[in-house]
Amino acid sequence: MANESNQSNSEIKEFFVQHGTKVLVALVIILAVVAGVVQYRDSQKAAAAEQAELLGKGMTFLYTNDKDAALAEFEAQINSGKISGLALAKAALFAGNIKFEKGDFDGAAPLFQKSLDNAGSVALVRSAAMHGLASVNIEKGDYTAAAGLLEKYVSEFGKRTGDKEDRFQKEEPVDQVPMVADAMWKLVLVYQQQGAADKAKNTAERIVEVYGDSQLYADKAKKFLASL
Repeated sequence: MANESNQSNSEIKEFFVQHGTKVLVALVIILAVVAGVVQYRDSQKAAAAEQAELLGKGMTFLYTNDKDAALAEFEAQINSGKISGLALAKAALFAGNIKFEKGDFDGAAPLFQKSLDNAGSVALVRSAAMHGLASVNIEKGDYTAAAGLLEKYVSEFGKRTGDKEDRFQKEEPVDQVPMVADAMWKLVLVYQQQGAADKAKNTAERIVEVYGDSQLYADKAKKFLASL
């Protein structure tokens, strides 16, 4: 049984690699945005600035790539009870990402959930935490949970319609976060793993329709559709 499980996990990982997706890529990109944009927003308010200062040491470790020290600092701040709200969401997000990178998916999951629970309506943080949870579930082979999170991600943050006239007139709504197409592509692969061929096909077609101007994901979707 162990050999069969290992073989299955290997085949799943190989499938994702073959289709050019790595669950960590979007997290890294979004976290870079979160670190810059959200921290700037926080600094505009005195209370948030004070909490952001508590994250400073951990951020310094993170920027110098001392991730063990950064993880220890973020976890210490989380456990201290001194940070709350958005600052807590960011600390949990960074800590969760470090654990994810280390392959500690069981440790990453509750941190991503804590981030999501405290992110409020800040789309950049909320979406990154949701993506983190989906990535954990993909790595653990829980495709039902991953699909649910990715579907919610696309529904909540995806605003583009694919209407060519609106796009030409610059009236098409804009996605709330930059990685919706990435989430949709992962949905294609998750649906494929679930054996939901129709859902996978429909989502790939939607990528081509809505994100045809994004060559990376449009090309992936077209290749997937051509392989059916």
